[in-house]
Amino acid sequence: MKQHSIRHWITRWFIAILFLSMVISAVANLYEAYSSTMQSGREWASLCAYDMRNLLDHQWSLEELSGSAESEEYMNARRITQNLCRNYEMDYIYVYTVDPEKAVRYYYLCVSNDPEKDCELQEYALSEGDRVDLMPGEKAILAGSDEMQEEVLHNWFGYEVTWIVPYYDTEGVLRAMIGMDYSLTRLRQEILECFLSDIIPFMISLSVGFLILLLLVRRRIVNPLHAISESMKIFSQDSSKKPETLRITSGDEIGEIAATYEKMTGEISEYIHNIEMLTRKQVETDVQLDVARHIQYGLVPERTNLKGEGFEISAMTKPAKAVGGDFYDCFKQSDDSVCIVMGDVSGKGIYAAIFMAMAKTMIREKLMAGLSPAETLNQANNALCGQNPEGLFVTVFAAVLNPFTGELCYANAGHTFPVLLGEMIRVLEPESGIALGLFEDADLSDHVLRLSESEGILLYTDGVTEAVDPQKEFFGMDRLLNTLKAAAEKTDTDAGRNTGKDVPEGGNAEETLFAIDRAVQRYCEGNEPFDDMAALVLFRTCTSDDRQELPVSLSSLDEIRKAVFDAVGEGPEARKVILACDEILTNIVRYSGAGSLLFSCRKQEEELCITFSDDGIPFDPTAFRTEEKDFELLDCGGMGLNIVRETVSGMHYQRKDGRNELVLSFIIS
Repeated sequence: MKQHSIRHWITRWFIAILFLSMVISAVANLYEAYSSTMQSGREWASLCAYDMRNLLDHQWSLEELSGSAESEEYMNARRITQNLCRNYEMDYIYVYTVDPEKAVRYYYLCVSNDPEKDCELQEYALSEGDRVDLMPGEKAILAGSDEMQEEVLHNWFGYEVTWIVPYYDTEGVLRAMIGMDYSLTRLRQEILECFLSDIIPFMISLSVGFLILLLLVRRRIVNPLHAISESMKIFSQDSSKKPETLRITSGDEIGEIAATYEKMTGEISEYIHNIEMLTRKQVETDVQLDVARHIQYGLVPERTNLKGEGFEISAMTKPAKAVGGDFYDCFKQSDDSVCIVMGDVSGKGIYAAIFMAMAKTMIREKLMAGLSPAETLNQANNALCGQNPEGLFVTVFAAVLNPFTGELCYANAGHTFPVLLGEMIRVLEPESGIALGLFEDADLSDHVLRLSESEGILLYTDGVTEAVDPQKEFFGMDRLLNTLKAAAEKTDTDAGRNTGKDVPEGGNAEETLFAIDRAVQRYCEGNEPFDDMAALVLFRTCTSDDRQELPVSLSSLDEIRKAVFDAVGEGPEARKVILACDEILTNIVRYSGAGSLLFSCRKQEEELCITFSDDGIPFDPTAFRTEEKDFELLDCGGMGLNIVRETVSGMHYQRKDGRNELVLSFIIS
């Protein structure tokens, strides 16, 4: 881009302003000279007209002037009028009358201050008159105006300005008109002389003043600014070095600019040096954060999907910063049980991430060792309390699911309440213990929940419900529940359309998690995340169908006995299992009215699970209670269910798809 020097710019503008000032001054002066000269002419014409009226009133009469040109009175009037021409610097003075009907002028007297022209005027005045168009001023006087009229004429007399005044007699009758001509050529000459005498000294002084001002501007403003500009160019090429001193010592604004510039360049040089140091440190910090982020994603992946027989899990995490304190964990144990963990560390950033890694690792190790959720969290709490110099704490919800029985054992250490998923979506409100890392001896306890097939649980951190929109309003629990209900309805609709069934065989954990993530993102669109966010969805799905159909008959006990012996062998424990199964089979055959019976027997580690499914009338044996009876009343019924309760380690009932489903759990050593 072409650069323009401020010196040339100021010089050009000074010349332009000088020229424009001269033109404006010349025009104004010329107009003033013209106005002054014309005003002076009008004043002389007024005085001349006054004298002529006095002469006509007191010394002459129009009859005498219209008499013989050789008369003494006429010659005397001409001499006096010529003197008036010379005194008032008029070219011509004439007295005449106008016949408006014939448009003819009749001259009584015509005088010129030029002797040669005076003779011609004398003959012209003695003629009978001339027929000409009347001037506007003459018409105005004939119409009754008594003011002096001004006309500009170009005729055989020359280029003249004419002043015409009316002459009235004592009775107010218009008797004649008095005309006075002044040469415009001479008027212009006078105007020019007046203009030149006034403008030339002014122009010279103005030019000298502008030149001096230009030199002062170049010395006091342009040259210092040029020096500052050159210094800036050098400084822009290498801002790390402070430029040389400008040596501008003027006490005006330019001096202040120079002093400020020198101070600024020094500060910028120091600032750039500090920035370079900070940049190097920031790069190192960014590298460390990037490494920490990769390590955290190794511990807590951004997305996880885990599926197995009888369950499916989908989880995610989104730190508010590069690294955060929210975490989740999900894994299978050796006995096919599924462990899920959700935690939220106080604070954000690297300290929270390190504390999170410690807590997650401890909890995972203890769950893998076979400890219950409560035992795991209690031991982890004691360990964290002894290794917590920053005073951080973590809320944790841990659970272990048996995917075949649906039994979910969990413990809560001050974490947000989970949400149960299924036909009825509701918030589970277990006993909330104390967060880990605050005090020793947290004394957390286990709780048990049984999930049916297609039921699940949502674990999340408060970053979900406390996400805010641009108006700073929380996402809230109500919106979360509505999102889950909409996702469940969509899953049911899609499953019914694709498979021909009214309900899906199992929950869709990934779809549900995606719906939560999308709802929160849309709600917070345009707003930076306030807190870390993590969520985990667990659904219990259908296990492989190993159930066999048996006749609704007591003879089916032989098949049941064989399945139990195959699973646990023949022994006292097997006989207790068969006794309980005998009681359940007897109730189904005698009282349910069932036409179909399904049976399954599955052993997992030290637990034996037996399932009865029939299409009889609804009956929940877990809700049936019998009172203590005397010995002679023991055969009246109801005692068999007591025997079952005392034998099993767990009993779960549900009514599903028009069938009674009863699951019996036995601990086999």
